[in-house]
Amino acid sequence: MRRLSLCLLLAAVLPTAHAAPPAGATRDSGDAAHLFGYWPRPGQRPAFDAGYRRHLEWHRRAGDPLVWYGWYVSDGKRAGMFVDGSFGAPFAAFDQRIDPAGDGADAGRNVTPFAEPAFRASYRLRRDLSSGFPLERWQPPPRVQVTRYEVRPGARAAFERAVRLARATLPADAPAQTWYEPVSGDAPGYLLLVAQQGWRDHDRGAHDLDALLARSADPQAAAAASALAAAVVSVEVETWEYRPDLSLIPAH
Repeated sequence: MRRLSLCLLLAAVLPTAHAAPPAGATRDSGDAAHLFGYWPRPGQRPAFDAGYRRHLEWHRRAGDPLVWYGWYVSDGKRAGMFVDGSFGAPFAAFDQRIDPAGDGADAGRNVTPFAEPAFRASYRLRRDLSSGFPLERWQPPPRVQVTRYEVRPGARAAFERAVRLARATLPADAPAQTWYEPVSGDAPGYLLLVAQQGWRDHDRGAHDLDALLARSADPQAAAAASALAAAVVSVEVETWEYRPDLSLIPAH
């Protein structure tokens, strides 16, 4: 059952066979973000990596127009997990996946034997809250700092006001901050991805919401910080290291 579960997970977000979207049409053409997590089985990470590369080659040969990024979580509670994701396409593109049955069969041969499913979640990009969109534009940074915010029911408006005030305080050369809200598979809240080149980006100083609001000269910043504290249930932070060898960026 575990193998079947992962096979289905890899096959498609919405496994309905339709004509594929035109080649090259998905780059920064929509706001969907689909993420999948896997735990390589103990001692099987090299085999998982090799099998996943073969599976990406299936996608390449099939002419998949969607981008697929691969990361390993390098710190935080989920260190060692592999995460892959597709960004920048409309949600409708996932109604038009190329050969879902063939995708699942290939995953069953090359990936399923070496990993356990960890999570599956879908998000919507919030362009109005973000300062940049590198993943949607198929320009993945070497690493991303990932923060998951769980927000109390009814507190979304207060949280978003705080995010907007904090964004106005970002230095012009700050790494891109990209915000997402969950569509399915995650608790109500927000996902923040901060593009990073390396550990040196932390030498720029703290750019989290609390720090940015504390530096803000806006007269509403103090009230926003207080509302933020009341709105947030929990925060988790981790770093994802980009693996270009475990990623597929269409040539178009």
